[in-house]
Amino acid sequence: MKRNFAVLLLSLVGIGYGVTDVAAQHGHAEEVESPSDQKLFGKVLREGSFEFHLRSFFMSTVNQGDLMDYSTWGTGAGLGYFSPRWKGFGLGFSGFFVFRHYENNIQKLDPITGVGNRYEILLYDVHHPENHKDMDRLEELFLSYQKEDLSVWVGRHHFESPLLNASDNRMRPNLFSGLSVDYTPGKFHFNGAWFSHVISRGSLEWLPVEESFGFYSTGRNPLGSDDSYKHHIESKGIGVFGVEYLNNSLHIQSWNYLAEGVFGISFLQATGSAKSSGATDWVWGVQGFAQTALGNGGNPEPEKAYILPNEKSFGMGLRAGLKWPHALLTFNYMGISDHGRFLFPREWGREQFFVSLQRERFEGLGGGNSFMVQYDHTFIHDKLKVSVGASHTDTADFEDVRLNKYGIPNYYHFSGLIDYRFDGFFKGLDLQLLVVGKRQYANQITPIEYVINRVNMVNTSLILDYRF
Repeated sequence: MKRNFAVLLLSLVGIGYGVTDVAAQHGHAEEVESPSDQKLFGKVLREGSFEFHLRSFFMSTVNQGDLMDYSTWGTGAGLGYFSPRWKGFGLGFSGFFVFRHYENNIQKLDPITGVGNRYEILLYDVHHPENHKDMDRLEELFLSYQKEDLSVWVGRHHFESPLLNASDNRMRPNLFSGLSVDYTPGKFHFNGAWFSHVISRGSLEWLPVEESFGFYSTGRNPLGSDDSYKHHIESKGIGVFGVEYLNNSLHIQSWNYLAEGVFGISFLQATGSAKSSGATDWVWGVQGFAQTALGNGGNPEPEKAYILPNEKSFGMGLRAGLKWPHALLTFNYMGISDHGRFLFPREWGREQFFVSLQRERFEGLGGGNSFMVQYDHTFIHDKLKVSVGASHTDTADFEDVRLNKYGIPNYYHFSGLIDYRFDGFFKGLDLQLLVVGKRQYANQITPIEYVINRVNMVNTSLILDYRF
């Protein structure tokens, strides 16, 4: 899908100016001028808002020893229009294009292992990695309705939840096409959605849900065969239902996800705080999930199914910590049962577990445990944020294809983020530096093909965002 969204934008802006403005430019305004108190469609559209977004992203990965290193720098810009509401209805659309200025090795296979790039390529077009010139995509295109506590969105739009979300840590986010409904009576929030199409970060193409499975690496087949589920899944769409309760010190949320004909997941989380001495609060959290296959797991042939028939998985997370006016310290734990793998397509979002750190996920793992500590601090009237985290993750044996989909060895994970949000003349500008390191356990002997882009590496990102 290649669309010139700029043409669409200019066309709709033209509607906003209407006949009156065109006539005025040709000296005939008096023939079509309307009374000042007359409400015209064009005048309503002109009261809408435009959003401009510029994003520049440099990323590099340094791997162990003679393994291949990678780096790239790209810049993108986008424009969106969002109309005012008329009798509760509104519309919006946006698009984005990307330029690749520089790259090093991201299209090459490592000569030692034969493994390709993992992180940097997702800034661009995974389907066409050689594409340097025509990287534009139409993103949002929706009609919405809002009245009091109810809002309805139809079309292509953003959606956020603990598992299905934008995963906005590359050049562009995930978006979803379908219907979503929000209802917020008092302290409760109900959310329901059905999506038929997805556009993933690192892609320019809107795909039916069943074709989005396997957009990224499919990992290893748990039956030991060479078959994969890519292009072999049968599913009509994604269903979501969420309920949240929020008051001053307690937030409870329950989410249910249905990948029709493939799997179902229930996710439950409760977080809260309690007063300690002075300005210090205790913080706590509990979360868990349960997953089961539906039907044949997406394909009647088990070798081509996304999840094995009757495969199940369970997980539990815990959090405890202290919160000050400008700082937060948390200790976190996550355990996943060895009944099966936790599976949720990486093309649809990034799991938001208590132990999650950037540049690694728990999708595809079973029989694992992770411990993580994180400290966040804000300075300069909360314009500067510094966040550091460290985790220790035990996985199932990297050769166990039944519980370790991607062959991830046991690892230590370190993450450091500096994020400065400008104010004043440069309000809307955000500069981030993210450095992530992963290292395997010292006493673990791991084949080199399970090391590259997984452990014994450092990934660095420098990101500039500007919105107005």
